Amino acid sequence: MKSDLYRARAGTAFRILQEVLKAVLEKGLPADMFLSAKFREEKRFGSKDRRNIRDTVFAYFRWRGLVLEAYPGITEPSPEAVAAVLTAERFPLEQLKGWADYAGIDFSGILDAISGETAISRFSRFCGKNLSLLSVLPEWSRAELGLKYAEWFQKRPSVWLRSDCPDLQERLSGYGVILTPHETVPGAYRCETEYGNLYGLKEYRSGLFEIQDLSSQCIGIAASPKPGEVWFDACAGAGGKTLQLLSMMKGKGELLASDISAKRLEELKKRISRKGLSIRTEVHDLTNPLPSRLHGKFDGVLVDAPCSSSGRWRRNPETRWQSSRERVAEFSILQEKILKNASAAVKPGGRLVYATCSVFREENEKLTEKFLNFNFDFELDENRCILPNDNKSGMLRMSPWDADCDASFAVCLRRKKLSEDA
Repeated sequence: MKSDLYRARAGTAFRILQEVLKAVLEKGLPADMFLSAKFREEKRFGSKDRRNIRDTVFAYFRWRGLVLEAYPGITEPSPEAVAAVLTAERFPLEQLKGWADYAGIDFSGILDAISGETAISRFSRFCGKNLSLLSVLPEWSRAELGLKYAEWFQKRPSVWLRSDCPDLQERLSGYGVILTPHETVPGAYRCETEYGNLYGLKEYRSGLFEIQDLSSQCIGIAASPKPGEVWFDACAGAGGKTLQLLSMMKGKGELLASDISAKRLEELKKRISRKGLSIRTEVHDLTNPLPSRLHGKFDGVLVDAPCSSSGRWRRNPETRWQSSRERVAEFSILQEKILKNASAAVKPGGRLVYATCSVFREENEKLTEKFLNFNFDFELDENRCILPNDNKSGMLRMSPWDADCDASFAVCLRRKKLSEDA
């Protein structure tokens, strides 16, 4: 009976993978958003079914580059290709047996392949081809990123929390959630155990902690607003960093949050009210100049710019296949406009923090250099220490191997105090 169950689960996961693949590649939808809507629509899926489907879908997108090389000319996806992916990731044997039955392949081949020491060797043994791990990256990105990124982007991401609560570890241990604090980033905790729904915990609902990747937290640290200062979060989005800035300001000073989407700002207000706080928000499209009333008014401006999100290819592997070199170039043009327009809000002597969750230099270092070349009233704040162990370069590049996190970039700039003659 169990063999029939796992074969049926494989068939269900395959059907939904086909739907997700179409939604991602043809419509550009996020895979997790599509799956969430699917599970709301089809209530019959239990927690085990939902987890099996999610694991299958995201594993496939992680290995899709190799699938296209190993199985050229086959209608995508094929049950055999999915079995190769799940074998590479060493899914439980009963699940793999279900996929062998569903795909009509010999299970002994899976048993032979699964004995390989590495995931790439298991995939190669399964399909009988000598393949390179670089192929998990889009071809256009391989030269810049290299093998180390390819290795780390295949690992499942860790969950990081941010909290000022001194007894958070003790509180969450009661649910079986084990936390390890980061050595140098205050208030950052990595979850060492899996927990079904952290958002459902009363500690989350009451605002004792936020779920925020470490690399994102480091962008907030790059800004480090002081109590009593006036700050502008120019691209607030969902508001994770906005909440972090508010926490650093300790209820003293002012913070204006802006976004192009009024709906996102309404959601941000709800998140902030959960903590018993309030905030001023304004809708701005920063591809256009800011109103003059905001010019030169802020001690600091954070520009967490829209980007290729390539630093999250580990967490959202489907976005690897929605991106392109041309798309990165389009983002760099957009970022240049946003940074230029937002910089007008910085007062003389104030700080401008530019950040992305991109791994590409075109969106990061090269764009910073271009901005400084055309805006002589700003300079790199080279004495700015972003993290306790950083070399005071004024720039921060977080990579997955630095702390088992997403990748991100941040740079601290300062507006010069110029004489009237200058």
